[in-house]
Amino acid sequence: MAEAIVSFAVERLGDLLIQQASFLHGVSDKVTEIQAELRTMKCFLRDADARQYESEVIRNWVAEIREAAYDTEDIIETYASKAALSRRSGLQNNLKRYACFLSEFKALHEVGTEIDAIKSRISRLTASLQSYNIRSIAEGEGSGFRTESQRLPRRTYSHVVDEDTVGVEDGVEILLEQLMKPDKICSVVSICGMGGLGKTTLAKKVYHHAHVRRHFDHVAWSSISQYFNIRDVVQGILIQLTSANEEHKKKIRNMRDEELFESVYKIQEEKKCLLILDDMWKIGDWENLKPAFPLHKAGSKILLTTRIQAVASYADPQGFLYQPELLSEEKSWELLRTKAFPRDDKRDPTTINQMELLGKEMAKCCGGLPLAIVVLGGLLATKHHTYEWERVHKHTKSYLRKGKDKYEQQGSGVSDVLALSYQDVPYQLKSCFLYLGHFPEDHEIHTKTLVQMWVAEGIVSRVGEETSEDVAEGYLDELIGRCMVQVGRRSSNGRVKTCRLHDLMRDLCLSKAQEENFLEIVNLQQMETFSSSMPTTRTSNKVRRRAIYLDQCGPLESVEEARLPSKNEDEDANSYVNLNPQNGTHLRSLLIFSMRDSSVIPWVLRKTDWKNFKLLRVLSLEELILEENIPKALGNLIHLKYLSLKFASLPSFPSSIRNLGCIQTLDLRFYCVDGQPINCFGINKVIGRMKWLRHLYLPLELKVDNSKVQWDNLSNLETLKNFDGEQWDVQDLAQLTKLRKLLIKNIKSFKEFVMILNPSCPISNNLESLVLDEVRATMEETDLRQLSICQHLYKVYLGGAISNLPEHHHLPPNLTKLTLWESRLRQDPMPILEKLLNLTTLYLCSNFYSGEEMVFSANGFPQLKYLQLFAVYALKRLWVDESAMPSLKHLSIDACLSLEMVPEGLRYITTLQILEIGSMPNEFMQRLQVINGIEGEDFYKVRHVPSISFMNYWDG
Repeated sequence: MAEAIVSFAVERLGDLLIQQASFLHGVSDKVTEIQAELRTMKCFLRDADARQYESEVIRNWVAEIREAAYDTEDIIETYASKAALSRRSGLQNNLKRYACFLSEFKALHEVGTEIDAIKSRISRLTASLQSYNIRSIAEGEGSGFRTESQRLPRRTYSHVVDEDTVGVEDGVEILLEQLMKPDKICSVVSICGMGGLGKTTLAKKVYHHAHVRRHFDHVAWSSISQYFNIRDVVQGILIQLTSANEEHKKKIRNMRDEELFESVYKIQEEKKCLLILDDMWKIGDWENLKPAFPLHKAGSKILLTTRIQAVASYADPQGFLYQPELLSEEKSWELLRTKAFPRDDKRDPTTINQMELLGKEMAKCCGGLPLAIVVLGGLLATKHHTYEWERVHKHTKSYLRKGKDKYEQQGSGVSDVLALSYQDVPYQLKSCFLYLGHFPEDHEIHTKTLVQMWVAEGIVSRVGEETSEDVAEGYLDELIGRCMVQVGRRSSNGRVKTCRLHDLMRDLCLSKAQEENFLEIVNLQQMETFSSSMPTTRTSNKVRRRAIYLDQCGPLESVEEARLPSKNEDEDANSYVNLNPQNGTHLRSLLIFSMRDSSVIPWVLRKTDWKNFKLLRVLSLEELILEENIPKALGNLIHLKYLSLKFASLPSFPSSIRNLGCIQTLDLRFYCVDGQPINCFGINKVIGRMKWLRHLYLPLELKVDNSKVQWDNLSNLETLKNFDGEQWDVQDLAQLTKLRKLLIKNIKSFKEFVMILNPSCPISNNLESLVLDEVRATMEETDLRQLSICQHLYKVYLGGAISNLPEHHHLPPNLTKLTLWESRLRQDPMPILEKLLNLTTLYLCSNFYSGEEMVFSANGFPQLKYLQLFAVYALKRLWVDESAMPSLKHLSIDACLSLEMVPEGLRYITTLQILEIGSMPNEFMQRLQVINGIEGEDFYKVRHVPSISFMNYWDG
């Protein structure tokens, strides 16, 4: 982790030398020197990071390097801030000019002295490398150091079988079917999922299954784990496949590597063999073992378990991948009960009932993770009295982390298993993972927001031709592929739209964040910082990132009234929430979360001295009630790169943001306190000054003055939302050469937009998402044809009347999502739309069509997965031919009041998983329901759909 921080510090110093060149004149040589020192230190940190658990001395050494890297950034940025503010104050007369130069000279001397002190610190730390036996490791080389205690706990043994398992039955059947298929080639079947999900348990059930023993001639089990010896693994497989006696074992151990691999290979060629490779972590490990597997022959199979999807996909791109699901609450309690209560339990029924009530609540804390439930059940099995269960119930997560009673030896906890994933993550991803700890428990994290924060913080930077955001999305995909982050929703083109952390993975995240002094959580919901049960190993008082949770707070007269429980009540009896400590001057990120109005919010923000936060890069004030002091204070945050005021309430437009010269993401989708359109006089000049701006979200309703926006200064802008055609000239958008996502509203006609679409215009080549809302004049077919120029356009929203749709070959070729709103089409558009081969999502809304019939033809819409019909009032009949929409998973019919019935053809769509019927007449709904055991007359059409939901807002 320290390597990550030092790497980012090196890159950050390089950025500062470029972006703040005018302010760093005189110290640039010193900055370059310390940058070189830190770059050299990176090589040693690869070894030191891996050996932190060897001794406290090395942990402290790593912590000091981490703080030195942080402090270097602080010093340089603080100096640049002072210089910028000094010059901004204005040089109105000679006296002020002289005072300004004198102040800069003094600051220059001070920063030079501080940089020299940092260099001395790093030199001292470098000198101690030899005494700690820390060596330099080149890029891409592993440290190779792992203690025996780190290796042994991860070994799994096939003979250790847990008979009391719950929730694996379906998985076993699925795997048996795949393994015993008479394929022509040897295939790989993979079980992939997060740590503790029961992959090994499932594999053992398959390994010992009677059908497997009858089907295969030989079976072998090998535990791979993160660190293994290739020769030992192949020897072990050969010994098992041959049922070797002692003499044969001795012969196998004396074989050369080539003989070993060849022998294992031939046995699988001649016999049907099942090899189970448990807990594989790296593609390179598979490559090393692959010569022992006859992948082109029939009969033999390989069952592989892994936490990393890339490993499973690489082992066999055509292989079968099974991903076990988390247990339901019902299954969780069933499993916990089997572990916690002995079969011959003799406790009285009243005691058992009390324990069961506690147990059901504790089972929920496990989040459906089988390992957590088993660990908790094993602990509860040793507790025979209700008061003992109450004690565990009170501190469930603490016990889960430790794995045993807090008075016993630790080491078997859920965190130990999950932490293996964190340890295996490349250093570039560690900070990305820890940053997720900012977000509250069960919070749905929007990928765009997360990616923009990563980039603003400097955690992610561009690589080659890729943008920083593209690299960040790749990092998130890798964390998902390692089963450390869960996918929430995906967009129409497959990108992850939202994500979340499993509760226990979040606990690990917070624990590691605190160990690394990465993040502080101030939870005013529970009046605490982190959790009182979290381990405390902070090495510095300088807080660099802070998240504040404000929900459900009572009315406090001041922030200081929010009492925190002390981590050591005897030594620290007077700890209070204080949002303005001296170390607030080191903050990089500040995220404040509130899900509802709270009377404490104004007090918290009023008591915050924003002038202290000059090094802040990320600030999120979403959904907060903001007072006048906030807009005024924002101008002091000159290093700010990410600012979100989304859905916040402001008394006025924050004109002070004109000073945010480094801003990259600016979300101004706030509301005025009185609910009126926001008077944004001055915004035109403000926007034009932000040359580093990449993502701009304008207010939903605003008034601007007559000044011109210098759009040509925004050469880095990639996202522009809520561009108002009544306030600005649409043709100016042609100057935004990197624009990818655009939302325009209130344009007089589509022709205004078409004028900037031509093959030579960069916007045509880069545009990926286009929303045109409230187009005043009817959109003509000839104009809509121009959209086909945009080769990368995958998402289109057209809000307004359309005369006729152009033929499918005149629409964007890569279109995956299309929304038509108030289109008022007269002809059935399905014959055109169904030929869009890449279309996965289709929203047809609010009188998009004025006809009475629509026909979905056979073989039409081959990729469509989501279809919504909303408020299509004239529509009476839908026809769905057999083989139409063969990939449809989700169908929503809402407020289509004239529709007589669901189409007969729905019964042919076997892929349909979800059917939503909303705001429809009662008669329509009753035809699809089973009431008192009696099926409605249309129920047969949808009987095969697993999930059918009804929302009725009509009386008939």
